[in-house]
Amino acid sequence: MISTTTVVEDLVKQAPFLEAAMAADLVNYSSLARYFKPEIEKRLFKDIKEGAIIMALKRVSSRLKDTLPKSESILESLGDITIRSNLVDYTFSNSLTIGDAQNKVLEKTADRKDIFITISHGVSQITIIASDAIEEEIKKIFKDETPICTLQNLSSLTVRIPIEATKTPGVLYSILKALAWEGINLIETISTYTELTLVIETKDIERAFSLLKKA
Repeated sequence: MISTTTVVEDLVKQAPFLEAAMAADLVNYSSLARYFKPEIEKRLFKDIKEGAIIMALKRVSSRLKDTLPKSESILESLGDITIRSNLVDYTFSNSLTIGDAQNKVLEKTADRKDIFITISHGVSQITIIASDAIEEEIKKIFKDETPICTLQNLSSLTVRIPIEATKTPGVLYSILKALAWEGINLIETISTYTELTLVIETKDIERAFSLLKKA
């Protein structure tokens, strides 16, 4: 049988910002209980007292305080932040020939230290993020492939993550939450063992950099 607490926990999980607010005791439980009450009763097929919902919210809040990462301490542990500008983003459908095209573009840029390029493979797509200085070469090499999306006027922030922080739950959550709270949209995220690269619109780059440095 599904309990009131189970339903409340599910509703809270659907709103990540609400999770953070509850963990920080910034929520009026009476108001939230009234807001959740119709949906909880709909799921449980019975009337639920507001007091029971408030108690369930407090139980969920207590659990969140123990499980959600402490964003402040995580952000303080981050290393240098590197900015790259003038980037483009090309996404193509996977094909039998796209591997050859990928190898060609990597060969052409192998000796160019001034060029940023990264290639990500999905199940059905491949995305190339690169300096716009090689945009024409990308177009030429991938001319026979099926384009899905092209984005320009992009920049990136590469954040160095200390090795010890890689074993800390919530490292990426803390960084992404800080940007999301400020309404900064992420175009792509690229990660390696101790680096996280965030690709965003150039108009947001200074604000994102300042936000992470301040944090």
